[in-house]
Amino acid sequence: MKKLWAVLIVFTFLSCTQQIINQDTTFLDNHTFEEVWKASVRAVKDIDFTIDSMDKETGFISAESGRRVFESRPPRLSIMITEMDSKVSVDCRVLQKEFIDLGGHGKKTVRNFMTALNMNLNR
Repeated sequence: MKKLWAVLIVFTFLSCTQQIINQDTTFLDNHTFEEVWKASVRAVKDIDFTIDSMDKETGFISAESGRRVFESRPPRLSIMITEMDSKVSVDCRVLQKEFIDLGGHGKKTVRNFMTALNMNLNR
């Protein structure tokens, strides 16, 4: 029993001090930067994140989620939209610090954002 507690304490300590980044990038051929920008802003709101910073000129959106159990800091969503050679790329990252991601919230957040983005682009 003591070994189990020791393993749990070490796991908890390591999980709380690590920075976990989940990321995905997609390239969109048939949409303009403007369409992707608007769809991204709607997608962030659709997945219940709050935009706290955005700069359309650079294509950057930063958002934050509400606090959950075992979190000392809420997850951060960072989106970078760029246009090159008639293709628009969307890079989505979730940063979680001092947080145990037991439910896979980071991976789900990226997947949910990309799904919401595609739904908004296809309206």
